[in-house]
Amino acid sequence: MPTVDVPFPTSSAPGMRPQESGGRLVNCFADKAPKGAPSDIIYRRSPGLRRLVSIGNNHTRGFLNAGTQALWIKDDFVYQVNDNFSVGNNGALAGTKPVTTAKNNAGTPGMVVVTENGCFKLSLSGIPVDIAEPGLPPGPTSVCDYNGYFVWSYPDGKIFASNLNSFTVASNSFAVEQGLFVRRVVRFAGRLFAFGDQWTGVYRDVGSVPFPFSREVTIPRGIIGTFAIAGWETGWANELVWAGDDFIVYKLQGYTPIPVSNDSVSRDIAKSALDGVGGAIEASVYMYGRHAFWTLTSPGRWTWEYNITTGEWNERKSYLQSSWRGRQSLRIFNRFLIGDATTNELYEITGQYFKESNDPLIFSAESGVAAGFPEGMVIPRADFAITTGVGQVGIDSDPTVAISWSLDGGHNYGFPVHRNLGNEGETRSHPFILNCGLSTGQGIRFLLEVADPIHVGLSGGKINAVDAGPG
Repeated sequence: MPTVDVPFPTSSAPGMRPQESGGRLVNCFADKAPKGAPSDIIYRRSPGLRRLVSIGNNHTRGFLNAGTQALWIKDDFVYQVNDNFSVGNNGALAGTKPVTTAKNNAGTPGMVVVTENGCFKLSLSGIPVDIAEPGLPPGPTSVCDYNGYFVWSYPDGKIFASNLNSFTVASNSFAVEQGLFVRRVVRFAGRLFAFGDQWTGVYRDVGSVPFPFSREVTIPRGIIGTFAIAGWETGWANELVWAGDDFIVYKLQGYTPIPVSNDSVSRDIAKSALDGVGGAIEASVYMYGRHAFWTLTSPGRWTWEYNITTGEWNERKSYLQSSWRGRQSLRIFNRFLIGDATTNELYEITGQYFKESNDPLIFSAESGVAAGFPEGMVIPRADFAITTGVGQVGIDSDPTVAISWSLDGGHNYGFPVHRNLGNEGETRSHPFILNCGLSTGQGIRFLLEVADPIHVGLSGGKINAVDAGPG
C-alpha cells in the first residue's frame, strides 16, 4: 500500500476557486525545522495578543514613541502609557481614521500628528493643539520626521519641511512632485521617500535653505494608500515594504522595488481597490522570535502576513471576523504593542499566549491535493505529525485537533473528527483517522484546526492510498 505525503503549503495560496488552491495557512506559518526533526518544515501557531490595558471606547488609530511614554491615539482621544501600563488621558483629538505621527528635538520632544482633520502638536503635559503655522497649508496627507525636520505631504504634489528641530515652517520651504498625489512621506535608510499615486521621489538632506532636501532618484512605483506601508520602524527588520499602486506588494532593494506578493495577495488588494476601499488598507510590523512579520489588512475583508525571514505568506483572521483585529504597532518597553480595530484594548504580541485577548486564536492549516487526479483513490488511513503532550493543567488539560477532509477538491468539507493532543507528558500517540473514503478525480484535501490555547507544531502528514481506477 503506497504512502503519500499530505502536501501542506509553505505560503497560503487560496487560488481563484477552491479546486485551484495550493492550500491555506490561517493564524499559522511555515518555519524551517531543525536538523533531525520529523520534517524540514514545521507549521507554528501565530503569536497571540495578550491584553495589557483597556480604557475609553474603542478603535486604535496610531502610536508615537515619546521616549519614556507611548502615546496611544484611539477614537477621539490621545492617551499616554508608561512602562507599567498605567494610562493617562492627554485630551481630545477628533477623528476616526488612522493617523501618522512624527517627533524631532523641538521641545522635550517636539511631536506632531496628522489626522483627517489637519496637523496637531502633541505633548506629554498638555492637550493636542492645532499646529497653526502660517507657512504650512491645510490638508496634509501624512507627516514624518527626517534628520530633525518635520516633513508633510499633500494631494497637490507638494512636500513641505519645517526648520531644523522646530515647528516653524517657511512658506517657500517645499518641493513639488509634478503630477502626483503624494500619499505618504517616510524616512528610511538615510533618505526621505515621498510615495505618490504613480511613482515615488527620493530625497537626501543637503541642508539647503529654505527647503533642505534635494531630489536624488525616482522609483517607478507608487502606493495604493497612505497607510499601506511599514518597515521603517525602529526595532524591526530594517526592510521597507508597501502595497503598490499596481496591487503588488514590493520590498525595497536599494532603490529598486522587488515584487514579493503572490497571486492571491495581489488579487485581494485589487479587489479592495476596485470596490473603492483600497485607500483604507493598513500595514504594520512586529517581531516574533527571529521572524519579522509585515502585515497588510483590508479592514473587514482580509489580512495577509509576509514573513521577511522566510519569504512566505500566511493569512490571519480573528475570531468571528474576516480580518485580523490588530491595528498599528509600536516597539517600546522591550516589546511590540498593538491596538485593536474594534475594542478598547492595548495588546502585547507574544508567542507565550495562545489567544487574542479572551477570544480563541484558531490555528488552521489546509493542505493541497494529496492524491487522486485523474484517478480516484481509496484512503483507508491518514496520519499527522503534530506535537502532543501540550495540554496545561489549569489552562487546557484536554486539547484536541479537529480534522476534516474534502473529497471534491476543497469545495466541501465533512464534519470534523476530534483527536486528542494529550495533557503534559502524554506523548505516546499521534493523531490519525481511518476510512477517509473514496476521492474523486479532484483528489483529497485535509484541514487541521486547533482552537485550544496550547502550543501547536505540525510537521506534516501521510496517507495510505489505494488506486480506485478512473474517477
